[in-house]
Amino acid sequence: MAIWKIDELGEFVTLKRGYDLPQQKRKNGEIPIFSSSGVTGTHNEAMVEAPGVITGRYGTIGEVFFAETSFWPLNTTLYVENFHENDEKFVYYFLKTLEWKKFASASAVPGINRNTVHIEIVRFPDFETQQKIASVLSTIDKKIAVNKAINDNLAA
Repeated sequence: MAIWKIDELGEFVTLKRGYDLPQQKRKNGEIPIFSSSGVTGTHNEAMVEAPGVITGRYGTIGEVFFAETSFWPLNTTLYVENFHENDEKFVYYFLKTLEWKKFASASAVPGINRNTVHIEIVRFPDFETQQKIASVLSTIDKKIAVNKAINDNLAA
């Protein structure tokens, strides 16, 4: 039987704010640059080693992205700095279930403070259960991608 722990999110993962990278300092390369809306360009230097999980903290809130290669998270994002020995892919799927907008400040440009997210009470399963859940969800995601490719091909 799976064991689920109840604690603050910050006990399971540590989120960190991304890094500044003004447009004029970007150098063309193979490293994906993540903004709050996903990959928005490339650079020649990574700030975070793969794998990675990224979400928006300003602008687009609620989208969660998985990086299979090292990447540069912009300052409009939060990324998982420490997975605390949890399965990275499970963390990605788990963070997709959070209601991110409830953490947003009420301002003209809504923003999220990681400290507010870290104290959210959540339930996390043991590592073996995390791997099983992530495997099933990854298989479904791959099937969805294949179906989308088939549909795109048929529409062309």
